[in-house]
This record gives sequence, structure tokens and C-alpha cells, in this order.
Amino acid sequence: MTEPHILVLGAGFAGFTLARALRRDAAAHRLRLTVVEAEPSLTYKPLLPEVAGGETQPRETAVPLRRPLKNAELVAGALESVDTGAKVAVVRALDGTQRALHYDHVVFALGAVTKTLPIPGLAENAIGFSSIEEAAFLRDHVLERIRFAASTRDAAERRRALTFVFVGGGYTGVEAIAELQRLASNQLDRFPELDGERMEWLLIEAAGRIAAELPPQLSAWTLKLLRRRGIRVLLHTEMKSCENGEVVLSNGETHPADTLVWVAGVTPNPILDRTDAPRGPKGHVQCNARLQAVDDDGTPIDGVWALGDDAQVPDLTAGKQPAYYPPNAQNAIREARVLAENLRRAAAGQDLVEYRHRTLGTLASYSGMRGAAVVRGIPLRGVAAWAVDKVYHAIALPSVARRFRLVLGWVGNGLTPRDTAPVGTAKDPRARFREAAAAQSHD
Repeated sequence: MTEPHILVLGAGFAGFTLARALRRDAAAHRLRLTVVEAEPSLTYKPLLPEVAGGETQPRETAVPLRRPLKNAELVAGALESVDTGAKVAVVRALDGTQRALHYDHVVFALGAVTKTLPIPGLAENAIGFSSIEEAAFLRDHVLERIRFAASTRDAAERRRALTFVFVGGGYTGVEAIAELQRLASNQLDRFPELDGERMEWLLIEAAGRIAAELPPQLSAWTLKLLRRRGIRVLLHTEMKSCENGEVVLSNGETHPADTLVWVAGVTPNPILDRTDAPRGPKGHVQCNARLQAVDDDGTPIDGVWALGDDAQVPDLTAGKQPAYYPPNAQNAIREARVLAENLRRAAAGQDLVEYRHRTLGTLASYSGMRGAAVVRGIPLRGVAAWAVDKVYHAIALPSVARRFRLVLGWVGNGLTPRDTAPVGTAKDPRARFREAAAAQSHD
């Protein structure tokens, strides 16, 4: 029997976990496995705030793909198109050449990108927070702004340098500002030239509360924690423009700032626009509970599957329908395991299984051994939540050596983030943010 060819588009959490789950099948020649990914490594994104805060080294969050996926063919390139009827995908390799890949089953695991809005100055001036390069650059940038403030005698320039604006009060925004503010506060004490100076840290959120993924009581506790640390949180507030170094808010305030971080959500990868995969109202690939792509009538499309951040997967366990699983790492990993089983069953002509998962909980770490969490319905905060968060990520990181180094780093840093050495990123990652913004339509 001919080995079915499985083509996995993307090697983020979902694609990587799926490919690893199928690696023994590929080694036994029960199937042929191809993974298309432009990046050489998987980025463990839940740890990016700690990279920015200096608690975790950038290299510990990057897992090279070649070794764990050695039984798959890795194609380094970007997706150009997919014709699901002809079962062919076209990929542009790193050298610019195009290659047609014929498949029996294609899996969309392209992930998500930072969601942008048509705000004047946003694409030109903001820093995103979805990659190691952005997190490491932001750490260096914040430390450099403090050094600059210590060297200038211009009061206005000093104020601008010491103002840091974050837009978006979800998990990522809250964790990122908590880590960086604590890092910066420790660094500020090392400059006698800045005695008496205060930094201004602003978290802008359009909704009525931050960390909305948490229950209201933990969200309120998180708000109090940030404000106690000196972070000014503005709720029911939007950013209207950010041109010429001036951040203009909907409440009438204007803040001169050299640092603007945009963490206001994600959207399915716009590369999906180059395919004929069926899409839901928010741009995700429409799926059934078996992770098959389906048309508007709910009919599965032969050989087309999706999971992770770019898939709209129905949550059949929810009391109120329709309901869909949130795009997070917890679901991506578990969807990948179910999809691996369904691909085996599809090849054998067996009935497929449905993805049903009740959330294990939510976790957030705020530096300084503080965090908030819900574990199996039990709310936690403070040190207990911080410890659970660390244990979970140490287990979830797909590399034993990195887990060991990660734990050693946390123990070594203790209560104070001590790593303030510049990382020295190769280029300003604001170019990545501009590319993401340009790829999204704001008609």
C-alpha cells in the first residue's frame, strides 16, 4: 500500500506536536510526513514575557526543529498557495524558488499573528510581542532608554525616555508589562543621576478589566497588584494615534513616549488568504469536532484538516452552543494528539474521534514570585500561582535540557531579575510588526 503523504503547514505548538506524534509512523513507513516552516525553531511563546524581563534566556525558549522532527522532511520556506481540490501546495523556498508539494492530507497549523488596527502611526512606531526577537529587543530597548535618560539634561527628553506604553490588557500585555516594569525598576536604582525621577508605565485597555481570561476576582487582584507596583492602568480607554512620539488616548490624555508596545490580541495568519480553505467569520479555518475542515454546510473536505490558532474548533462540552475552543497552547497540544490519531484512522478507513477537552485552568506569572491561576476550578494567587505556572511550563517545554536550564535560571534569579546584559538582536523587530500590519486588511 502506498504511504499516505501528510503535509503539515506550520511548526508552532500545534504543528510541532502533531509532527512529533506522527514521527514513529513516519519512521515505520506507515506514512510520509512533510513539515513546511520558515523558521528553524519552535518558539515557546508563554515564556516571552520572562525573556523580556531577564528571568529567562532567549535560547531556552527556542527548540530547533531538525532533531525532534528527524523522521519528517522539513521544507524551509513560506506557503504561497494551496489548492485543496487538486491536493497541491506551492511553497517558496528560502532561495526564492517555488516548489509544488502534492499531498493526501494537508494540515493547516499556521498559527496567528499580532492583530493590528488602522491607527495613525501604529504600524510605523509600535513594537509587537510575539517573537523572541521582539521580546529580547524590547528588554534591550527599555534598558537603553534608562541609560539615555541618565545621560541627558533635557527634561522633556528624559520624560519621553522614561515613559512606557502598553496597549492591550490581556494575558500577554499584563505579563509583559509586569516583567519589564520590575526589571526597569531594579535598573533605575543603579543610576544616581536618576535619583528622584520616576518612570511612567501605562497599560491601556479598551474593556472594563484586565486579564479577562481569569475570573473577575483574580482579574481585580491583578489590577491591584499592577497599580501597587506603580503601573497606571487605564480601563475603557483606547489609543487614537501614536505619531511623532506622541501617544494620544481616547480619554483626552497625550503622552510623549519612546516606547509603545502593541499587545492587543492576535488574528489567524493572513497566509490563509492564499488558500481556498473554508473560513469562519473571524478568518479561522472552519472545522468540525474531528478537526476536519468543513464547508458552510458542515460537509468535510477530503484530506483537509486544521488545528491551533488558525482553526475554529467547536467545543461540544460547553453548556451553551455554539461554542468554540479558545486558541491557546493547551488546546493546540491536545488537538494535535487527537488529529494524529485521526490521521492514522483515516489511513486505515476507521471512524474518527472527536476533540473534547475540559480546560485544566489558566495561568499567569507577574514576576517577583507573584501570579494568578485557576487550576481545576481552584483559584490561586501570589506565590502559589507563580509556582504552579513555573512547574507547568518546565514540564510543557519540549526539551529536557532546556527544562533543566530553565529551572536553574529561575532558582538563580530568585526574587530579582538580574540579567540586564544586552542581548543584541540582529535587527529592529519593528519591521516584523510593520509586515504583519501590512498583511492585514482594514477595509
